[in-house]
Amino acid sequence: MSVADNTATNSPGAFDRVSAVIRRAPLAAAVIALALVGLGISIYLTVDHYRGVAPVCTVGGAFDCAKVTSSAFSVILGTPIPITIPGMLWFIVSGGFAAAMLWYLAREQREPSRLRLWFVLWAGAGLVFVLYLVYAEIVQLRTLCAWCTGVHVLTLVIFLLALRLWQDGPPEIVARKAAKPATTRANVATPSAANSATTAAVPIAAPRSPTGQRPPRRRRRWPGPV
Repeated sequence: MSVADNTATNSPGAFDRVSAVIRRAPLAAAVIALALVGLGISIYLTVDHYRGVAPVCTVGGAFDCAKVTSSAFSVILGTPIPITIPGMLWFIVSGGFAAAMLWYLAREQREPSRLRLWFVLWAGAGLVFVLYLVYAEIVQLRTLCAWCTGVHVLTLVIFLLALRLWQDGPPEIVARKAAKPATTRANVATPSAANSATTAAVPIAAPRSPTGQRPPRRRRRWPGPV
């Protein structure tokens, strides 16, 4: 197996990294899941509103979705805009807050100091509006909408999760240390050592006589027999 294959095998994939981040911040991941469900319900009710049809709902007893979705409380006061459109915006922003927490965690960066406080205030504003709608259904209309009740429950749960996230605070960030490449003295040659090696490799020429001729080499005499 080559070094590249071994590195690809040992390095975690995108799914593993996402799973690790979700395990470290399960509440933020739960907020995203709930926001997606609430967004889907809001889109469905918005489409039915502009089509002029009643949503699929059980009629009878305390529930009458058509009466609720066609009442004056189903639109923004003084406009024909259904309240499901601000509901879609609320769920998108709520999921965005949670996604920002996961994004900072995945990059091992610290969150903005007031990110979770802003999320609590945003979720609290949605909960206050939901309480107004529940009052309108129970007191004014005296009937409930199953789809609307589902949205109200999702809003309450998201607020509670936002409150818990604010109380817990951001998780600890693991500091990353940059690995320094190892260097050996054998591979790094200093200028003085290089110059010494070059000087030793160059042969030294014998001195010349004033006439320009090199002096004859002296023969070594071996001692004779004594």
